[in-house]
Amino acid sequence: MTKLNGSTVSNKDTLMAALFIVIGLCLCIALGFAFYTSHKNHISPTRVYGNWIEIGAPKQSTEILTFSDAGTLRNHRLVATSYQFDGRIIRVKTGSGLWVYEKVGTARSPQLRRITPALPPQRFILEGFEHTVPMDGYNPGQNRRSALREHFSTQ
Repeated sequence: MTKLNGSTVSNKDTLMAALFIVIGLCLCIALGFAFYTSHKNHISPTRVYGNWIEIGAPKQSTEILTFSDAGTLRNHRLVATSYQFDGRIIRVKTGSGLWVYEKVGTARSPQLRRITPALPPQRFILEGFEHTVPMDGYNPGQNRRSALREHFSTQ
C-alpha cells in the first residue's frame, strides 16, 4: 500500500489505472492510423484512373477522358502530365487553361461533371458503367416528344 495525500492507494489500483491509460492510448493510435489511411485512400488519384466516356454526345463526337499515372489524355491524346485530385474535385492544367471536373454520381454509377469551362456542359461516366445511364443523348424530354408525335401521327 502507498500513502498518497493522506489516503492509501494499493498497487493493484495503480496498475489498473495504468493499464486503462495504455489501452486507451493504443486505441487512439489505432483509430488515428485508420482515419489517416482512409483519408489517403479517399484522395488518392488512383480513384479516378480509367477511361471516362462523355454522356449524351453523338457517337461520332463522344469525348473520352483518361486519367492515369502518366497524366491526362483527351481522346487518346496527352493534354497534361499531371492533375490534382482532392477526393471530389479534379484539376487539370493544360495549355489551353484550367479544366475542373467534379466527381458526382454513386459507387454504382461513378460520373464526372465538368465545372470549368462551364459551356458546353459535359458529363462523363467511368468505362464499364455505361449501362447505368443513357449514352446516346437520350433524355426524358425527347421521350415525351416522340410519344406525342407518335400519338398524333397515328390515324
